Amino acid sequence: MCSRNPARAGTLSRTPPTPAAPALATTTAPAPALHDPRSYLRLAGRHYENFPVGSWLLPRAARVHLHRIYAFARTADDLADELRDAAALAAFRADFLRHVDGGATDVPLFADLAVTIREQRLERALFTDLLDAFAQDCVQTSYDDAELRDYCRRSADPVGRLVLRLHGYRDPALDALSDRICTALQLLNHLQDLGSDRRERGRVYFPRADLQRFGVADADLLAATASPGVKALVAHWAARLAADFAAGWPLVDAVRGRLRWELRAIVRGAAAVLARLRAVDHDVLGGRVHLTKGERLRTVLGGLVCASAPEFAGGGR
Repeated sequence: MCSRNPARAGTLSRTPPTPAAPALATTTAPAPALHDPRSYLRLAGRHYENFPVGSWLLPRAARVHLHRIYAFARTADDLADELRDAAALAAFRADFLRHVDGGATDVPLFADLAVTIREQRLERALFTDLLDAFAQDCVQTSYDDAELRDYCRRSADPVGRLVLRLHGYRDPALDALSDRICTALQLLNHLQDLGSDRRERGRVYFPRADLQRFGVADADLLAATASPGVKALVAHWAARLAADFAAGWPLVDAVRGRLRWELRAIVRGAAAVLARLRAVDHDVLGGRVHLTKGERLRTVLGGLVCASAPEFAGGGR
């Protein structure tokens, strides 16, 4: 639905697999410096041209706009996660605003996204909040509970609200339910990627107080398998997130049409991930915690045929 990295956790459309980071240079000429706009424009072009087809559960008109939003968010996320270049991200933001606020049309990604923003009356702040969160990833590597919630408010929740807007919903009560699901999806992805976030990016998203509470040392997060403390941390957060998904489920019944099917599939996918965590005894470092293609397909089919809420491991219905 709404992760900060739409290629990892997605929008209200299901998330396509994360592609490998594209090479910045395609010729033998020296690659431009990372702060050179040519770098992010090349990334943007590749994401825009090679966009994985969105969920067929959604109407085509909505998929076109989500295509543009995905390319925008995925490119900015690469600048923060793969290149880790705050200057390039700042240039990306300036070019985006030049198109949205100043009417520029020279970059197709931004020009088309500006059309989407105008036609769909999308709040500019939803996009700048995403960019703020990506910029934060370039500088912040640990969190307390309040910081984590604020990060998710900007990194995950805007995407869910954008999808609601694209389907005609502008209701604060629905926004609140969407935020509950989006934040939970974001944190569930971070829970699955607890080890890789630490090893590859030097980040630990879960609150420092919780690490201390469960006796999780930094070395534990770098291990091949989860210690009892890491398992306890994961089980604690899995239960919290299960409760959040259950609390957000009324959004599914509040929307209409094909979006309802899509939401069912997304939340059923989250329930399946929670079940996977329990199946491996919450060992997110050594166990298989990501769904297979077959398991993902079953969540889609479940979204089509089953109207009831799934059972969330640790959190009931």
